[in-house]
Amino acid sequence: MNKRTRIALLTPLLAGSLAAGPAAAWAEAPAEAPVAAPAAACFVEAAADPAKAVVSGDGFKKGKVFLDQTDGAGGGNATVGEDGKFTSGEVAAGKYRAFQEGGANVTCLGGQQAQDAVNQRFINSERTRGTKEGFTEGKALAQSGVCDAKPQPKVRELQGLNPNAEGAQKAKEAYTTAYDTAFNAALKRYCTD
Repeated sequence: MNKRTRIALLTPLLAGSLAAGPAAAWAEAPAEAPVAAPAAACFVEAAADPAKAVVSGDGFKKGKVFLDQTDGAGGGNATVGEDGKFTSGEVAAGKYRAFQEGGANVTCLGGQQAQDAVNQRFINSERTRGTKEGFTEGKALAQSGVCDAKPQPKVRELQGLNPNAEGAQKAKEAYTTAYDTAFNAALKRYCTD
């Protein structure tokens, strides 16, 4: 490739990165920005009867979710609660997609892929929870004059889709680390000597 062609190809890339770079680097998110709802996901779990399965999911809008078996003629529907979660009754074993009219449309995961996704979603939610709770509690203590407080993360009761033991341990560590970091950041920010 000759020098003129390289310059012609690289110039737009450099200009675009310089235009976005400084603005992106200096943009600061608000301290208490709203947390986005998790993206919709669904999971197929084997039932006691090998010919049956249970489909569950989260991140959906309240209302009805439809289940379509992609490798057979099965299907069904379930009700999504206020928390965005649903669990079907027993359906024919197989691969599924879950969808809502005018809403989410996702392929359901099964087996180890489903377990890995459940674990990662739980780790991410615990990290977010730890950051929010740690900062809120650290700020409250700092503003009340208790600047030598130590972080005290809370234990969470598991409901719905559960991670395996390894995922639960990693989520606990992610929560504790995020909580401690946010708690100490709040004390540092709001406690002045």
